[in-house]
Amino acid sequence: MSLDVYAFGSALMDIQVNVEDHLFDELNVQKGNMYLTDRTRQEEVLKKLLGESFADLGSLGNKANLAAGGSAANTVYGIAQLGGKAALCGKVAHDPFGSLYIRDMQNGGVQFNEKMVEGMTGTCIVLISDDAQRTMLTCLAVSSEITYDDLDEQHLKESTYIYIEGYLFDSAVATQTLLKAIHTAKKNNVRVALSASDAFCIERHKEQFVQLVKTDVDLLFANAQEAQYLTDTNSLDEAIKVLSGWCSQSAITDGAHGSILCFNGEQHKITPHPVIAIDTTGAGDSYAAGLLFGLTNGYSLEASGKIASYFSSRIVFQMGPRYAGNIREEIKEIGL
Repeated sequence: MSLDVYAFGSALMDIQVNVEDHLFDELNVQKGNMYLTDRTRQEEVLKKLLGESFADLGSLGNKANLAAGGSAANTVYGIAQLGGKAALCGKVAHDPFGSLYIRDMQNGGVQFNEKMVEGMTGTCIVLISDDAQRTMLTCLAVSSEITYDDLDEQHLKESTYIYIEGYLFDSAVATQTLLKAIHTAKKNNVRVALSASDAFCIERHKEQFVQLVKTDVDLLFANAQEAQYLTDTNSLDEAIKVLSGWCSQSAITDGAHGSILCFNGEQHKITPHPVIAIDTTGAGDSYAAGLLFGLTNGYSLEASGKIASYFSSRIVFQMGPRYAGNIREEIKEIGL
């Protein structure tokens, strides 16, 4: 079966919790950042937020919003919501979070295998403050142990795009796997899309990011800050000029200023949909979902950008990275 997008990323159970500002001091974290944690630290935080029985998912009630997440997973979930064909390569453990992850992805229309291993399913605690900022504590656990054997090579070869999240560079094993997957993709005329993920991830692995963008990436997704970090520039205009020389296609989001699609030397400004943000979790992922869906389903570049912009505006107007409405019908209603 041919796919629009085969995504390769960390399978993380998102655990979204609304918190007051004093909690950031108690946890010794800076609001708006992303932190990598180990299993011990993650379990300590979960107990503080949700109680000693946090693994008993049925007892959590309204304390947290749980969703099968991870950046790439959010994107292919959104593609499926739009009516596209997508699959995810990820790894989960044989525990309650792993079982829930598999059910959630499959129920959302994303092809995802039921392979489970010993260990702990990766989790991402998303602390959502009153100003709608997201602060993430991520424990990769088994999600970072993806090997080439975990991929469905047939899915990869029959996809229009392989979509890779930059966070995978945080794992040496996953890095080697993604490089081999890209090699297979190129041999089979599968286009390579890469998400920059976040500025701190770029700082940690800048040399690898730059080399990959220059040599193998067909379509780069980044926000304005990430674009500037990646290119060592002081303005978005400068960053776009540099990126245009590195890869043929890039999609740069800039919050309330909208987004810019730079395709084959031409810039296309996409007007944003005004919205009061409640939770920005998954905004970039849904933007990528909209653009990739459009590009692989016969929409023009401009229309694809409009779908991406609209989808991301719907995501930030609610809690969590999974849109609760019918995005497929909504884009039809607005003429797309």
